Order: sequence, then structure tokens, then C-alpha cells
Amino acid sequence: MSDFQQYLDAHALLLGGRYQAALDFLDARPVVEELNHARQRAYALHSLRRTGEAYPEIERAAHLAETLYPRQRSAVYIDWAVMLMRDQRFDEGFRLYHQALAHAILPEERVTTLYNLGWTYLRRGHLDHALDALQEGYALTRASRIETVRWRTHNFRCALALHARASGQFDLALQRARQATRLAGDDRAGTYAWNVLATTLRLAGQDAAARAAQERALSLAGDGAARDTEALYLALIDLGGPNAAVARDALQRLAPLTAPYDGWRARLHLAQDHLRAGEGEVALAVLHAALDANEPYVLLDEAPVLGDLYAHGRAAGLILPTPAARQPCTLHVTSRGEPGARLCGAPLPGARPLGLAVVAYLRREGPATLDTLAAALLDLRAGDRRGPARIRAAISDLHDLTGSDTLTVTRRRTVTLDPDWVITTDLDDPGPAPFSDLYGAWVTDLAR
Repeated sequence: MSDFQQYLDAHALLLGGRYQAALDFLDARPVVEELNHARQRAYALHSLRRTGEAYPEIERAAHLAETLYPRQRSAVYIDWAVMLMRDQRFDEGFRLYHQALAHAILPEERVTTLYNLGWTYLRRGHLDHALDALQEGYALTRASRIETVRWRTHNFRCALALHARASGQFDLALQRARQATRLAGDDRAGTYAWNVLATTLRLAGQDAAARAAQERALSLAGDGAARDTEALYLALIDLGGPNAAVARDALQRLAPLTAPYDGWRARLHLAQDHLRAGEGEVALAVLHAALDANEPYVLLDEAPVLGDLYAHGRAAGLILPTPAARQPCTLHVTSRGEPGARLCGAPLPGARPLGLAVVAYLRREGPATLDTLAAALLDLRAGDRRGPARIRAAISDLHDLTGSDTLTVTRRRTVTLDPDWVITTDLDDPGPAPFSDLYGAWVTDLAR
């Protein structure tokens, strides 16, 4: 084994959530590179909830990076910030994330930092900032040919599903989560994707489907806190079924063992159980503690299924979030001037003109074959086989960008818009002809 290979092997164990195995592996081998040894031990120790040992290790790694290995500062700051955020030391964590972004040299470091920033903004309830960071990072992963960067694509898909869910866009959240499960592997990304799908289904009231998805997440989970977390989410689903008593015991046992973000979900549902059992004061005490815990995303995310508990809290004068109004999937395509799109009211960066042209054409003209679309939108000779292939690729790219596999449906080479989507374009309004060189001559004709 080469000097550095042992750290690649340890990294693979950490990616798979096998934290104890990674720690045992490192401790059984000599220290051949101090920085990576300390950094990986710190991450494994913290994931196993051995925080007293983890922080001195990551601080040692940071000191080595700052004094001897400045090009590795960003990677160390990222790991350190993750640990701080897990322990709710938010101000310190945000500071280190921004330091990581400032020192990022490699694409892997930038996308990792953008993901963690987006996720943390989401967790703190800053939905607009979260969307900006997540969309920027997702665009980088989609454009990259570096495998370690593209692996992060699954994480961004999941986080964007969480954002949609918190914004009341449950249909879009479900589509994004399903796409993430289809494209993720049997690793941490897969666990994350199935967990997001399961929780979205639970919050939408689809408990049977939620349980099946969460069982899949549990089967892929690693050890330590990772497994406890997925077991907790399974118990949350079972709390509303025939095994409620067993689920209640599991939630009481697991809540202290998981990260605060996850543990407070369990405590809130146990509080609603107390309320329904006539123990209103106990429920109110938990609500007070939940507000003091400062986990705004959890309170917002669980609002759709904790109506009784939140009403009880509001009656006692507590300020609690209300669920975002449910929104359908919407896409507005701008054809005049610079082509662009807005997904559920927010800008959709990275949308390519040909994909948008397909949507605008279908909205204006109705279903069309791939050949018809190619003839209308591309400057190719009739019968050129590249045309339908390019249209198909443009549709696939737009599906990937939006996180939906249903925006358009193709059957027997005929493409239609999904009727569950609300599609609009600026071609419906009077105005000057758009720039035909961006979309094709058909746009000018349609605008007349």
C-alpha cells in the first residue's frame, strides 16, 4: 500500500458511513501524512459522537493546513464547519464556510462549500439565500466532468427537494426526490435521497409509500449516528400506525442519540402525542424547548402534520410557523430578449435555449413529434438524424435541471407537456418579435 492509499481507503469508508471501520483502519496504520490522518480521524470521531476527541484533531489539522499546507485549508475548514453546524455552533460554522469558499482552489472544494452553505441557510430558515447557493453549486456539478464533483449532484438534488418542500411546492419536491433516488447509488447519497423521499411522502400523508422508502434508507445507512437517524425517521412514520407504542419508545430512545435537527422532529411528534393524551402542559413545555433550540427549518417542515400542537402553542402565545401554501409545479419561459425561465416563481439559472424552445413550442402549438420539433427549432436539413437526438438531449437536460421527469412526456416519439404542470410563456402577450437567432425562425412567426 502506498503512503497515500490508506487515506483514500479511509475516505471510501467515511463516504459509506462506516465511521467506526474508518477509525479502526486509521488507528491500525502508521501516520504517514499528519494532516489527512488528523482530518479523517476528526470526522470519524465526530460522526461517532466522540466530540471531545474530534475537535482537538480537527484543530490540529487546521493548524497544519494554515502553516504547512495552505492549499488544503478549504477542505479542512469545510470538515470543521460541518462539525460545528452539527453541534449548533452556527456563527462559527458560517464563518468557516465562508473562509472555505474564499480559499477554495479545487472544484470539489467549491461545490462542497456551496452545498454546505445552502443546506445551512436552509436549516436556519433563510430560503432565498439557500436557493442561491444550491443553484450555483448544482450548476457547477452538472457542468463538471470530474467524478468527485459530479457525485455531489445527488446531494444538490436532495437539498433542492427540501427547499421546494419548505416552500409549499410538494409536487416538485416529490419529483426531485424520486429523480434523486433513481440516479443515486447505494452510498450516503442514496441514503439521503430515500430519506428525503420518505419524509416528503410522510408530510404529504402517504404513509405506506413513505415507510417503503424509509426502509430503503435504513438498509443503506452506515453505523453510529447514521443508522440511528434513519431508524428515527422510520419510527416517525410508524407513530401514526398500528405499531405506535413501539414507535413512541423508539423515538424516546433515539432522539438523544441523533443530531439536534433530527432529534427535535421526534420530540415535536411526541409532544403532539402528549397533547392528544390530555397532557397539554407537557406538550407546551416541549414547544418552548423547541423554540429555544433554534431549529427553524424543522419547525417549518413539520408544520403540515403538527396542526393540533401548533394551534395549542399559538393559543398560549407562542409564535410558530404556518405551512407554506401548496403550490403546483409552474414554469414560465421568456422568449423575447434573452431566453430564460422561472421555476415556481424563482429564476432557473442554466436553462439552455433549445430546451426552453421545446417547451414554448409545445405550449403554443400543442403535442409534436421529435421530427417536427427538430424541423421547427433547428437549422438542419430535413431528415437529418441529428435533429431528433438533439431535441431529446435538450428535453433530458431540462428535466435534469428542474429535477422533474414529468415536465414533458414522450411516447412513440411524440412529445407533450404534462397537464399537471402550469406552463406559461411571454409569447402569450403582445410585444415585439424575440431574437430569432437564439430560438429559431419559428419564434418570429409565432410572435406576429
